[in-house]
Amino acid sequence: MGFPQSPSLRSPLMTTQPLRVGPLTRRRLEERARHDAEALRGAPAPEAGAPPTVAALQARANAYARREEQRFHRRVRRELTEHRLLTAAVRTDLDAFDDRLDALPPAERDHARIAVGDGPAYAELRRLERRIARRHRRAEELAAVIRARFTAARLRAARHFDRSDEKIAVYWGAYRAALPRDAVDRDPGREGTPELRRSDWLTTRTDAIEHWQGGTADGQA
Repeated sequence: MGFPQSPSLRSPLMTTQPLRVGPLTRRRLEERARHDAEALRGAPAPEAGAPPTVAALQARANAYARREEQRFHRRVRRELTEHRLLTAAVRTDLDAFDDRLDALPPAERDHARIAVGDGPAYAELRRLERRIARRHRRAEELAAVIRARFTAARLRAARHFDRSDEKIAVYWGAYRAALPRDAVDRDPGREGTPELRRSDWLTTRTDAIEHWQGGTADGQA
């Protein structure tokens, strides 16, 4: 039977099935579209902006993305902090290594000499090399964990936006079909299907660690 999967690893929104709006959801969206379109009959020209249903779908998608962002921060807070401390420690060790290397005569600074050299200066250089390598490996392990969790959170949020886009497409088709002619004449700009605005962290092309190490309003590591 195997072991049960941890709830934290489940990704119900990341299936391989194509996106599809179910019949019940489609019916509700179409009814909502007809209601919104009928509300414009004989009304003055509306202010610029999406209909309330589109705005509601945008708000829900934003809220879902924000929850994924916050959950990501909660899960990697410790890893981000340790990664930042390790990065700073490696820089300090590298500076110390360079200082001790510069103190040696130029002819004795090659790597082969450092590996077999006698004396406290060479022993300290080898100790620093080992510590730098150890800390660098740990930093790479942490970076892999952070990037994996960031990718999973971003995929879940993006999947939700994709589903919301499909709902808007269904809603908008019914809305345009039911829109009174006088409303169309007053506001011809409603021809195109609205597009959801995605959160910045979903569209950033920067490295996940570089993006999050700066912290956010509720994600300071």
